[in-house]
Amino acid sequence: MSTKDEQNDRNREQEALFRLSVLGPVISRKLKRGELLRTLKEIAGQSFEDPVTGLPRRIARKTLEEWYYRHRRQGFEGLYPTPRKDRGVVKALREDLRELVLAMKREDPGRSAVLIIRELELAGRLRRGEVSVATVRRFLKRHGLSGPRLELDRPARFRWQAARAGELWQTDAVHGPALQDPLAGKRVRVKIFALLDDRSRLVPFLRAGFHEMQTDFLAVLLGAVQRRGRPAGLLLDNHMSFRGSDVQLACARLEVRLHYARPYDGPSKGKIERFWRTLRERFLDRLDLAKVTTLDELNVRLWAWVESEYHRTPHEGLQGRTPLEVWEEDAAEIRWVDDPAILDAAFTATLERTARNDSTIQVRGLTYEVPTHLRGRTVKLGYSLLTPDRLYVIDGTTRVPLRAVDPEANARRPRVGSRDEPAREPPASTGMNSVEAILARFLSPPIAPKLPPTPLELRSEAEPNTTDHENENENEKEDDRHDA
Repeated sequence: MSTKDEQNDRNREQEALFRLSVLGPVISRKLKRGELLRTLKEIAGQSFEDPVTGLPRRIARKTLEEWYYRHRRQGFEGLYPTPRKDRGVVKALREDLRELVLAMKREDPGRSAVLIIRELELAGRLRRGEVSVATVRRFLKRHGLSGPRLELDRPARFRWQAARAGELWQTDAVHGPALQDPLAGKRVRVKIFALLDDRSRLVPFLRAGFHEMQTDFLAVLLGAVQRRGRPAGLLLDNHMSFRGSDVQLACARLEVRLHYARPYDGPSKGKIERFWRTLRERFLDRLDLAKVTTLDELNVRLWAWVESEYHRTPHEGLQGRTPLEVWEEDAAEIRWVDDPAILDAAFTATLERTARNDSTIQVRGLTYEVPTHLRGRTVKLGYSLLTPDRLYVIDGTTRVPLRAVDPEANARRPRVGSRDEPAREPPASTGMNSVEAILARFLSPPIAPKLPPTPLELRSEAEPNTTDHENENENEKEDDRHDA
């Protein structure tokens, strides 16, 4: 219920009590015949103070008589003023336009009351000045459509907090003052990354820098884990600096769950948003920029304010306790990291590439040189998530740093070896040459070897030749006839 509705209800209640007090002489005793009319006339001649306005007020006899009989029928409830039947109805807005105005707002939540009126005027549905902007705004608000966005489907919100310190950290970034960036050669607005423990409101780590990238957040996360242990979960914004694969890899190795807030829903990260407000009101807006010209000067002041002021100031959301006191109560439950090797492994990534014949590999669009003896081999590369452009080759237990290719410098590098090295003896000849062997074979083709006889030929040799014997007999007979 709105404040205005609550005020109306209070006014109606005061009016009912006022009417009861006015009718007191006629309802507090049993009246004789004809006494009611006479008493009501006497009351009508009196003046009363209005309970709401405080001004003098006179009531007509007929009105008093109506109040009396309503009280007899309904009791005290009958003395409440009857609400208007057209309450909540915008009379200035015609009935045929009311649904159209609501439909226009639902179609485009960005339509303001001014724009809705203007579009209706251009469409010939309204005359200029027929309806005021305030009328349309009240009408939209009454139907839950006020503001730049619809309010019908807003998610339910409940006040909540983590059960213990270290269970959930909230993180975000905020823009600070503009400082001179030596690398860019100009003034750049500073970005401040921070982590906030949801239970204690303590700040595990924060840092100002010139960039709002994944590596900047990872540096803050590393510092926070080193100082305050590993959280069980992180509540992050949807900015690209929190959604990168390196962030997911580091958190997976640290066994930290990632929870992303709903897009464009700042209240879902209300605690860190409130911290940013405190930081701006008590620190950023009071910086003396004549004394703060570098990032180091800003960061040292940030930590001085956080450690000596913010952590030791009673917090309303903690029932008057300080963030440091609440944190220390749960210190035994914190997952501290005692082994530096765990952090080194968590914030280190590896990948594999095949080295080309020109002793180069390509990673994320950049070309690096590898030792020449690795040409053609698959090599294992590593890099720190905080400095992903600094790669190294993992060769057993040795890490060989890589550098980006410099084509102009490589043009002057020797290819085979130094000129002072003695000339190598040519390798001994084996006498094998395919071209000469083909020529010799072509000029002197080898003799085909005699093939063994087939089974049919062997059988023919073993059997006598009948045809030849018959021919010999015929020849002998012919010779005998010739002699005779």
